[in-house]
Amino acid sequence: MSEVVIKLTSTQESCEICLKENEHKTLIVFNDGTIEATYNLSAKLEKGASLDIYNVATTYKNATLNETIDLCDEEATCNILNVLLVGDKAHFASNIFINHLKKHTTSDFQNYAIAVDNANMILNNNAKIVQGASKSIVRQKAKGLTLSSTAKIKAMPNLYIDEYDVIANHAASIGSISKEDLFYLMSRGLEERDAAKLIVLGFVQPLLDKIADESLRKEIQENFVSKL
Repeated sequence: MSEVVIKLTSTQESCEICLKENEHKTLIVFNDGTIEATYNLSAKLEKGASLDIYNVATTYKNATLNETIDLCDEEATCNILNVLLVGDKAHFASNIFINHLKKHTTSDFQNYAIAVDNANMILNNNAKIVQGASKSIVRQKAKGLTLSSTAKIKAMPNLYIDEYDVIANHAASIGSISKEDLFYLMSRGLEERDAAKLIVLGFVQPLLDKIADESLRKEIQENFVSKL
């Protein structure tokens, strides 16, 4: 399995991927907030191919993430994990489209979103199972954390199903840090700000656990901490 890391360095970046039969790839896309960035990905997966995508953003600038993945043949699999922190007055839009074009295809899409200050985030998640793509599986989950009363996260999970014999589900939950969690950590001697940082780091841990490169994992963690 090959791993590709893309650090966004220009305002417009695009990537096209075509995975052949039984090919496996991991793609890590990192927006560290240096610039306003729009990233576009188009991917096509043949029989038995698998693609793991980790989208990471720690930004106080406007940004857009557009990804379209076509599962073109049987047993093709795509797993997407978004971990996003957006602050100041930034607007962040994530537009993901996964198309199940053959039977026995699988997609799993998880969002972990954190909004700070006056940030506005839109999580537009779309999965389509065409007629004839039986035995396909779609899973979507969005979990959002707002760290101020003016921060906004809107989750839009959309399922377009034209086949009966499939499994398709989605879930979304948006909220703030619980007072109980803060109180527990502060009762152990932490200041409120440090307690909140610890909770946020726990929020992003599912991503960090998946990154094998220690230096990249440390860089991402430091970016999250510095933006809080």
